[in-house]
Amino acid sequence: MKRLRSTFTLVSLVMSFALVCTLLPAKAWASTAVPSSFTSSSTSITGTIDLSAYTTSSGQEVTRDGKTYYEGNVGGSVEAGDLFAGAYQKYESTFAGKKDLRGKKYENIVMFSKGQKFPVATYKVTFPSNFVVDSSAISATENTNTISKIVPDYDPATNSVTFTMYLGNWNDYKGFFDLYTAEQGTTGHAISINIPYSVEVTNTSTQNLGTITASGECALYKYGFLAFGTRMVNVTTTPLTFVVTR
Repeated sequence: MKRLRSTFTLVSLVMSFALVCTLLPAKAWASTAVPSSFTSSSTSITGTIDLSAYTTSSGQEVTRDGKTYYEGNVGGSVEAGDLFAGAYQKYESTFAGKKDLRGKKYENIVMFSKGQKFPVATYKVTFPSNFVVDSSAISATENTNTISKIVPDYDPATNSVTFTMYLGNWNDYKGFFDLYTAEQGTTGHAISINIPYSVEVTNTSTQNLGTITASGECALYKYGFLAFGTRMVNVTTTPLTFVVTR
């Protein structure tokens, strides 16, 4: 079995949803939080999350019917408390308890995806065209109240898998991070994805079989009085690259 570490940057999934409150001890945040960086204006937050330390790719060569294949799995797992820690810290330091010009608290703004839809984060993994994705065996699990469900979708046209992660229970920002604080400092609240794949080795002298890429996004909007789809959160993951070699 040959293990391949990524130079990747992968969500939520998930990443990363930066306008919300909880109380995270500084010591715990410093030692376990997913690396992240955020900037803000008076009404919005932009950020990036680096999940390269939480992702792996592994595989091995097998022989079937006289042909050689490389069979592998690409995926990752992260505790919800670690994933959302940086977003919370930025929210707490910049927006928590503060009000807009109408005297409304930012933390009570309801979370929406574009089009007044349920708030989600997405994570897309793309394979070379000659790779075969075992779409029936794709897995996506969550054991956290911060994610109500994860829906994987395989697109044969682009040979890619997009994981859509539904955030909380359609809360305002305070409600979302109330879910988070109830779990913070504990383990057993992992968000995990895995995609099995294979590729035929047609040339035994070839070492580099192809490159898998992955990236995630969370874009959240404000709707309501004088706010017709104003983007409030724009968080992405650093793009990941898995070079699959024999």
